[in-house]
This record gives sequence, structure tokens and C-alpha cells, in this order.
Amino acid sequence: MYKVMVVDDETWGRKSISKMINELALDVEIIAEAKHGQEALELIRMNKPHIVVTDMNMPVMNGEKFLENLYKLHGDIRVIVISGYSQFEYLKAALTYQACEYVLKPISIPELRSAMTKAIDACRDYMSLQQQKKIAKDILKLKREEFLQNLAGKRITNLSDIHNQAEELQLEHAEKPFRLAVCMFRQFNEVSKTKFHGNADLFMFSAENILNEVMMDESPFVYKSDDRMSIGIILPASSYSLDRIERLATDFQDAVKRTLSTDVVFGISPVIARLDGLPEVYAAANDELHRNKLDDSGLSFSSAEYPVPGSSAGILTSFDLKALSHAIGSGNEKDSRKLLTDFVNRISKRPATTIRDVHRELAKVTETASTEARGLASAFPALFDGGQIAGILDFHQLREFVDQLAIAISTHGLNSEISDSAHSVLQIVSFLDAHYFEDISLIDIATRFHMDPSYLSKQFKSVTDENFIEYVTRKRMEKACELLRSSDRKINEISELVGYENQRYFSQVFKKFTGQTPSEYRECPKESR
Repeated sequence: MYKVMVVDDETWGRKSISKMINELALDVEIIAEAKHGQEALELIRMNKPHIVVTDMNMPVMNGEKFLENLYKLHGDIRVIVISGYSQFEYLKAALTYQACEYVLKPISIPELRSAMTKAIDACRDYMSLQQQKKIAKDILKLKREEFLQNLAGKRITNLSDIHNQAEELQLEHAEKPFRLAVCMFRQFNEVSKTKFHGNADLFMFSAENILNEVMMDESPFVYKSDDRMSIGIILPASSYSLDRIERLATDFQDAVKRTLSTDVVFGISPVIARLDGLPEVYAAANDELHRNKLDDSGLSFSSAEYPVPGSSAGILTSFDLKALSHAIGSGNEKDSRKLLTDFVNRISKRPATTIRDVHRELAKVTETASTEARGLASAFPALFDGGQIAGILDFHQLREFVDQLAIAISTHGLNSEISDSAHSVLQIVSFLDAHYFEDISLIDIATRFHMDPSYLSKQFKSVTDENFIEYVTRKRMEKACELLRSSDRKINEISELVGYENQRYFSQVFKKFTGQTPSEYRECPKESR
């Protein structure tokens, strides 16, 4: 259905033309009428018509001036001029500003039908052209992203190839001096699960759209990293000072916080002269990103010129690593879990700990585990390929990773007689971590994983040191604590988000778990919790 606006200073003229258009039985609808050009321009912003049918001889703003403004401000609108005059100036204006048709009054039904049909065809052709342009623009964007990913990943190194492809993809001004900004998102996995049903690509698509809206221009080039966990932004040094980049980052953080309920971490590279230096500035920007603190909220921003001061002291001593090595090597699961828990607790008491510090220490932990428990890395490849560690940007993600590692070490230490069932329990734990907020019971899980409920209950306790209800409740309460700390959501909303429809029951469970009501926990200073 095409929307039509009628503009005429005479009431009977507007009503007559509107009535005639309605009687044509075409795929059109009269959505507004205006007395003159100025009123029409104001109504167009609200009603957004596809076709305007206008008189020429009008007060306030005549037809000629109205056509000029329409052409400049709303070039997508098709225009039919209906006038009682055949003056040369009117005809010239209609031609100059590309009106579809010029019809003299009194107008006949066949003439009006012909003019409206021509305008509808012009609208359809314009929309088809716009769609083709959009498709071409989307294809160009995908090709640019693939090229920049390959360049950053050093899969294209020949200078001639880089120059030719940059020219073909209209990236010429990216060959001039630029900075690279790399941004990642805290709570990435959690938000992907809760807002996008576990689809991380949808999360990144939304984040990229928000960034494009914030930038409001096409001078920076935006692309996602190979692992699709970060966004790179090529920023021309001539127009993007550090101050402007920080303002852009602040605006992006505000928009992401409102829309996705998460925080952004930025790293900014030094200026580099040419596009073939992208691998170096990508590494530099990532290095700056990892200088930011782990336990932080709001925008985190570090640049090569003004880096965030980082800590230098290690978190784990050689004695700690030897103790962990001995516990894992001797199969002492209790000590292994305790040492890993102590490691997490130690980080929680060091607010200056950076993302890089944690990644470095986790690399030592996983190396120790894989060395002492042969076959552990091949049995749980996701924990040891570096991908999960690279995505850890906040304390909640750290705790989840260490929990998974502790369960993996425990599972690996079980004897071969129960190894298959232990593997099933690990799969169940992974499922619960993603679905803890749903209405699930031990019987539901046993049915889903084709296990006897009684047998599952015993195996679950053996592997995790918690029974089924304790594990699910702990996950829910940990998430509730996080939401109470980091958001201003109402308590009944948090109750529902973590799987409790009854707020009163949620509050009872929460107090039993923390010793405080949700309201008391929220009001209590962080350091005294």
C-alpha cells in the first residue's frame, strides 16, 4: 500500500482530489492533507508518504518552492502536480524537480488514474533500485571484512595484492595514517545466552549496528575479528584524535549498556602510516585492551599514548604452581579444587589485576594441568585451545572457567569404570550452566540425557561435590548476586531472570545462600560482602 498526501489551499479541492483517488481502487491510501507547502513539509516528517499530489498556486509556500524543498529534502517521494494553470514557470519547476506528471484542472478520472499509475511505478522502481543498492553495499561490506580479517591475520602479505584489493574495495583512504581501535564486551557469553539464545553472532551483529549508529558516518571501516569476539575500527588519524576516539568509545559504551546491558573494553593502537601495517597495530591494540582491569564496570579504555597502568607482580608463586602440580599429579581432587578456588579468591582481592594478568596466570594453570594430567587437554580441548581464556574479560567469566577446569580435572581423575558416566555429567553441567534459569528438575535432565534419575544423582554428586539442587541453586544465586551488584533491575525482575516466579521464595533462598535479603545485599558495600 502506497501512502499519498494531497496539498491544496482550497478545502473543496483537497477533498475532491482525495475522493477521486480513493475511487480509483489502486494500491494507495490518503494519509494526510495540507493547505500549503510549509504545512506539507511538517506533516511529511511524521507521515512519510510515498506520493505527493500538489497544487502550484498556494499561499505561505507556493508550489514551485515546495517542489524545490521536496527535491532537496525528500528525493524518494514521487510528485504529481495538479494545477489550474499552464504557466511556463510551473511547468519548468515540475520538470526541474522531476515531478512524475503535470495535470491540468479540471482533471478527469482517466487522467488521474494514468498519473497515479505512473507515480506508483516510479515508487516501485525506486524501491527496487534502493534494494539493489543495499544488496551491493552489504556484499561490499562482507568483502571488506574478509579482506581486513585476512590482512590482520597475515594471510595476505604481498604489498601489491594489498594495494590492489584495497583499491578494488574502495579502501583507498585507509592507506593513509590511521589508528586501530579494538573493542570487546564483558559478560559476552552470558548476554549471548540470555538475550540471543546462545547465538554469539547475533550479539556481534547487534553490537556492530549500534556502533554504526553511534558513528553516523562512513569514514571509519569496521570489521569483526576472525574469532568473532571483537570489533576492529580503522580510524583515520587526520580526523580522529585520541579525544574524539574516547568520546566515540563513551557514546558506544552508553548505547551498548542501554541496549545489551553489558560493558565495553577498548584498546587503541598507535598511529601507523599504511594499511599493510594492520597486523602490527592489531597486536598493539589488543595489547592495550588487555591492560584494562578485570574487575571493572563501565567503559574500559587504554591507548598506546596513554596506557592504563598495569600490575607487574605475579598472582601465582612458584610454590603455588608446585602445590597445584602435585595435587593434580597425585589425583587429589579436593586439594586441586581448593587451590583453584584460592587462586580465584586471591584475584578478587586485587582490584588492580588486569585482563592480561589473569590470562597470563590462567595459561600457567592450564599448562600445569595438561602436563600433570595426561590426556586432559585432548579430553577437554575447549579449555586448552586458548579461545576461552582470550574471551575472559570479567571476574564472573574467570570464575566460570576455573569451575569448568576443576570439574574437568575431577572427571579426568575418575577411574575408567565410571569415565563414560562422568563425561555425561560434565555435559549435563555444561547444559545447566546455560539453562539454570529454566524450570528444570533432576528427572527432566535424566530424561533428556537418557539416564536413570537415581544413578544420575549419585554420579552428579561424585563429579561435582554438590547434589543437583545445590548446583542449580548456587548458579542461580551467583547470577542473582551479579545482577544485584551491576544493575538497577527490580528484585522481582531478577527473581524471574534467575528462574524463580515467586519473589518471596526467591528472597528466602537468597537469604539462606548469602545471609542477607536481596535488598540488604544490594545496599551493602561491595568490600563487606
